[in-house]
Amino acid sequence: MKPDTNLRIIGIEIVGLGAFVLFLLYLELAETNNDATVVNFAWVFGIVAVTLILVGLETLSVVRRLEF
Repeated sequence: MKPDTNLRIIGIEIVGLGAFVLFLLYLELAETNNDATVVNFAWVFGIVAVTLILVGLETLSVVRRLEF
């Protein structure tokens, strides 16, 4: 496979992982009815998930700009 194809797959997978973590976070918050302990951990996992999504989108943007 070409390097740009590999990087594109990695970028899509990173975005998917971040979306999956956000979905799990939503389910956990809905299940616990906003328990204080869960809300504290939700901030951490929310920041990690959003960071993963942004890194994946930036990877896709870089791949689009590169010419292999």
